[in-house]
Amino acid sequence: MSITPIVSEFNYVQENKQPKTNDNLLTKDAFLKLMLAQLTHQDPLNPQDSSTFLNQLAQLTQLEQIINLNAGLDNLLRTQAYTQAITLVGRQVKIKLSNGSEIEGVVEKVTFQNDQANVVVGNEVYPLTEVIEVK
Repeated sequence: MSITPIVSEFNYVQENKQPKTNDNLLTKDAFLKLMLAQLTHQDPLNPQDSSTFLNQLAQLTQLEQIINLNAGLDNLLRTQAYTQAITLVGRQVKIKLSNGSEIEGVVEKVTFQNDQANVVVGNEVYPLTEVIEVK
């Protein structure tokens, strides 16, 4: 039975796990510092509108919840990929190598390194992303 690569979701986790280096992004800590600086340096005779402060606080809460949700989804996708990899032990697979050739063999075991699942076929380690068929 032919299937598409097993871990497309896992690839998403791996690709998006790298830290962003864009200095223009506003982090949670930078947002808090900016808001504190605004409150500290406001004109006492013309204070900032309380609704503006509450809106900024709500934005901070939303940002924090989105970050937590994203971390939870990353963990869920990683767990799903690991579970899929484990189910391959003892199964006949076809692996497409980076040079375009294909090999077939039985998955002897699964290894996990650097948040990546690998299958061992014929005492050789292959990334799970290279599995193209399971029999």
